[in-house]
Amino acid sequence: MSDDEFFHQALARYERPLISYAKSITGDWDSAKDAVQETFLRLSRENLKALEPRLAAWLFAVCRTRAIDYRRKVVRFVSSADGNLESTPDEAPEPPAQLAQAEDRAQLSELIARLPEKQREVVKLKFEAGLSYREISDVTKHSVGNVGFLLHTAIQTLRRQWNQTPHLPTLS
Repeated sequence: MSDDEFFHQALARYERPLISYAKSITGDWDSAKDAVQETFLRLSRENLKALEPRLAAWLFAVCRTRAIDYRRKVVRFVSSADGNLESTPDEAPEPPAQLAQAEDRAQLSELIARLPEKQREVVKLKFEAGLSYREISDVTKHSVGNVGFLLHTAIQTLRRQWNQTPHLPTLS
């Protein structure tokens, strides 16, 4: 496989999960997309054959660094400006069944957002990006055992909080 083919396959496979992961760090889509763009720009300068066995971990580690840099820039910008940054409006309403699912997803996202930062990060890397414990370990620099502990603790916390939260009845 040529370097161009490898690069395009990596882009097709990891662009969306990286954007989602970066957004969880930066808080907005534009900065997340910029971080991912810089990640792939850096990938284009690397020896792709050498990176192939650890590509996912490398991409997420570089993206994490870029996203944290963007978050720091925004914090400095917001603290120096007197206004608030505007957010984009939500999408149009969905049919009732999809609306109930969307409410559950939103409620789960809210519960995930309340987790401690380390737990929140490993949950997103595992369930949104689909990384293995080893890859999460490579990205976050936590041991594989610590990744497992963080995930276990996060899932237990989420389960407990979910069961304590009242849910709207689903429409059938």
